[in-house]
Amino acid sequence: MNYLKKYLIIINLLMLAFLSFPVQAQEETVLQRIEKTGLLKVGIREDAVPFGYRDSNQNLEGLCLDFIAVLREKIQEKLNKKVIAVKLYKSTLFNRFELVSDRIVDLECGPNTIREVADYNIQFSSAFFLTGTHLLIKIENQKLINPNGNLKNINIGVLKNTTNEQLISQKYPLANLVQFQGVTGRYRGIQALQGGKIDAFASDGILLVGEAIVQRLRLGKDYTLVPKNPIDCEKYGLILPDNDPQWLSFIDSVIMSNSEKKLYREWFGDIAPQIDAIQSFCQENKQAS
Repeated sequence: MNYLKKYLIIINLLMLAFLSFPVQAQEETVLQRIEKTGLLKVGIREDAVPFGYRDSNQNLEGLCLDFIAVLREKIQEKLNKKVIAVKLYKSTLFNRFELVSDRIVDLECGPNTIREVADYNIQFSSAFFLTGTHLLIKIENQKLINPNGNLKNINIGVLKNTTNEQLISQKYPLANLVQFQGVTGRYRGIQALQGGKIDAFASDGILLVGEAIVQRLRLGKDYTLVPKNPIDCEKYGLILPDNDPQWLSFIDSVIMSNSEKKLYREWFGDIAPQIDAIQSFCQENKQAS
């Protein structure tokens, strides 16, 4: 009798082990789930002009919102479904990777530098935007703040836990870094610059321009970005779940589509020459990886 019990226990353990493998191998893809549920789940930032932000009436705006509208149409075409609902989740610097890694959202759209990110089951799409780190300063301080020097004792504002913070701390170890964090971190940092509490604020150039416009700073008259060419170059990609090549390939095809290029021109028409100049600089110097 004891022998029979042991035999049955071993058989049950073997069956459980055997059944566990097909479940992982047959894990549902994003497109399969969307086809079954008719729902696309997306994470979007609310603090990153012009990619995702709240306007003066607290309405969500941004390039990412328009991209999702294009993506929705492409999904409808691919799956031959007339209706695809979209559910938006608020993403931040602190939860963007978890939202995707835990499969809460199907993708996250924002200013996410393409790089290796440990401890998360994510991957990045192909680049949809190219930018670089600049310092926003008051024009009256141009002689004081030379980005080609060591910036000793210069107070530079940075967003905590960003690639900008890492870069500035390495390039200017003699500068005084002032950390800002949270959804309103960039906003408060630029306000601190206006109030003279810091001498410069470091971030991606496109985000500095966007926030300056929101705060109605007079770029070119009272404020400017230095240096002329970015300190470094970064590619932005969408954050996607790992181990889903079908979803990655589909997203990349949408990024490369004419619809996406049209959105790019609509959003950045006025500053397209500056953006093109940054892209040319980064491509020529092979700084963007």
